[in-house]
Amino acid sequence: MSTIFVEFGGAASTRPAFSQWMKRVRLPLAAWSRRRRWVVAVTIAVVVFGLGAHGWVVADLGGVEASRTALEVATRHLADAHRALAQLPALRRQVAATPGARLSASWTSADDVRIVSELAAQNSVSLLSVEPGSASGSDAESMRPIQLTAHTDFVHLMAFLRGLSDLPVLIVPVDVTVNRDAASLAVKATLHVFSALRPVPLTATADAFADDSLDSDDEEDIVFFDPFSLPQMLAAGEPQPDASQWRLVGLLRDRIHGLALLDTPDGATTVASGQQLGTERVTRLDAFGITLANGSATRTLTLTEAS
Repeated sequence: MSTIFVEFGGAASTRPAFSQWMKRVRLPLAAWSRRRRWVVAVTIAVVVFGLGAHGWVVADLGGVEASRTALEVATRHLADAHRALAQLPALRRQVAATPGARLSASWTSADDVRIVSELAAQNSVSLLSVEPGSASGSDAESMRPIQLTAHTDFVHLMAFLRGLSDLPVLIVPVDVTVNRDAASLAVKATLHVFSALRPVPLTATADAFADDSLDSDDEEDIVFFDPFSLPQMLAAGEPQPDASQWRLVGLLRDRIHGLALLDTPDGATTVASGQQLGTERVTRLDAFGITLANGSATRTLTLTEAS
């Protein structure tokens, strides 16, 4: 016969220990020992430092993540450049093997004028003048300039410039000036014609780089907006097209009031100081003329000219 003794004091002994621990926790700050104060202070400092360091890393205040991303992009672009450089000899051999890659030596400046005129006619660009210049350079660097003036609109101008890459010789626009005329755009351009070079077709270039194309995130869709259209000009805060045709024909002014007579495309009209005139407002009226303001842009109309 065996006897088993069970001791029941274990559960009860934990209560005094717990109550004693709670009493120590509830001690007022003035009753804390120096050691306890240091332990609590160090613990709070460590927690605050950890939270601050985590927030610093998450917010990337030091720019570490931005620098790492920029380094990755630069590395990827450098690798793309190396691949393109490695494919350059193959592209040169492909161009050299293409029938008609080099034109005959009989290609002259008259041919330059002819293909540019044909391209302009295909894209509804009205040429006013085409002036070929003297050639410079030798071999592949041989170049002849062409200066032209024309009238067209923005859409057909972009089509004309885009069509230069489809011509049988390499033609590069180096200086293009576009001004708005009464009903169209006045274009002045200088083209450099390299008759010894032939543009590589876009399809061949696309096939050559098909295997090493960039990610879709790096590709951008380019959209052109006509900056000379009326909505774009009004959005940019520029005067209406008819505003350049206003002419000051008379002034009537005394010590207090002033009145100006304007000749507009819609007929004669009178304006006073502070009056709104289209997108502009008359800000000043004196014996010399009137000042019109459109936002931060101002201009003055006098009895002799409009500026």
